[in-house]
Amino acid sequence: MNIWREDNEKAARLEQQHIELVEKTFGVSLPTSYIQALQNQNGGYLKTNAVRVEFEVEDGEKHILLDSLYGIGAEDGIIETEYYREEWEITKDNIVIIGGDGHSFVAFDYEGTTTSPKIVYIDTDCDESHTICDSFEALLDLMYELE
Repeated sequence: MNIWREDNEKAARLEQQHIELVEKTFGVSLPTSYIQALQNQNGGYLKTNAVRVEFEVEDGEKHILLDSLYGIGAEDGIIETEYYREEWEITKDNIVIIGGDGHSFVAFDYEGTTTSPKIVYIDTDCDESHTICDSFEALLDLMYELE
């Protein structure tokens, strides 16, 4: 399934050495489905821009906005997780951030595992995190286009 918008700028090609660097840096294995999605395009804007969630966000909404995913590079993309954690004062440990705009992020949550992360939503304005789903595949199923 291609999740990427057609009007994206050409992203750098996904390279195995960068995947290995990220996995070594964080001490985890990235989900195969995430790597497969990045093989089509290494980060960028999505056809969908929202994700259905079971928890309430601003104004009682039952969705979060997610219009892009970070790719994998030697100096950009998900490797910047620690920078974002420091910059936005994120206290949640064992995460790898895969998307967001600063006020909120979506991340792999590796708490208690190194191979099968849950997907979490992190609201930096109120320092809260909520589980969205149990896998990247499940996240793909929850994504849709918000009009």
